[in-house]
Amino acid sequence: MNLVIIVRLEITFSGITNDSKDPSIDTFRSTTLPILKQFGVPAEGLELKIESRGVAPKGGGEVVLSVPMVPNSLKAIKWVDEGLVKRIRGVSFSTRVSVQFENTMIHAARGILNPFLSDVHIFTDHKAGAQAGMSPGYGISLVAETTSGCVISVDTAVSYSRGEDDADLEDDRKDLIPAEEVGEQIASALLGEIKQGGVVDSTHQGLLFLLCALCPKDVSEVRVGKLSPYGIEALRHIRDFLGVKFVLKPDASTGTVNLMCLGSGFQNLSRKVS
Repeated sequence: MNLVIIVRLEITFSGITNDSKDPSIDTFRSTTLPILKQFGVPAEGLELKIESRGVAPKGGGEVVLSVPMVPNSLKAIKWVDEGLVKRIRGVSFSTRVSVQFENTMIHAARGILNPFLSDVHIFTDHKAGAQAGMSPGYGISLVAETTSGCVISVDTAVSYSRGEDDADLEDDRKDLIPAEEVGEQIASALLGEIKQGGVVDSTHQGLLFLLCALCPKDVSEVRVGKLSPYGIEALRHIRDFLGVKFVLKPDASTGTVNLMCLGSGFQNLSRKVS
């Protein structure tokens, strides 16, 4: 976040944009940025542009992140109403492989999601040439939007570890998860995140806690589903480095957890005060 400088930030990142280990660039754009807006980061000028995609092992992707300067400080929030899911959006991608992989994933995902909700739209983003990076692969990202403005996301990617010759590539293909199974798994994962409850998915718990801790010396209250291992470690680091402790109140009726904290009072000291 551009919290401590006095100019708008624009930076280009190169490398892997989609893999199965970390949140993808699509999740960052559809879910992470909206979470920042909840805490007062200006919407104008906050964007992420995908110039090219890159999957493991060779990457080759490129994205441009633009972040405006935030006010003197973030704003404390009370964010406990997850609402009801009103629509599901998503994007599939493929690089240096047939676009049919995307169609298969989308069909499989919709087969699981449509019985619950009719408003499901998953877009395709097939890349070729320089925009396809240096390794072949495919993947999909799904986002559930709720009536209270929450966004719950999941994503995954499959890539070939291209060897020195075509024989190595053929061996890799035998070990890959079929596109149909990828679509089914990611749709089931999204339903699992929705079932857990909370205003963010398990991947974004750590970011949510950090933003609360960086707020002014005022009380923030948020609700999450079952605490993830990453979320628990984030709470420990926030306690050790920022001196902020959270009060946890589990709700047995919903399986969610309410967390409250007093912000550390972090401020953008580089911003001019009139």
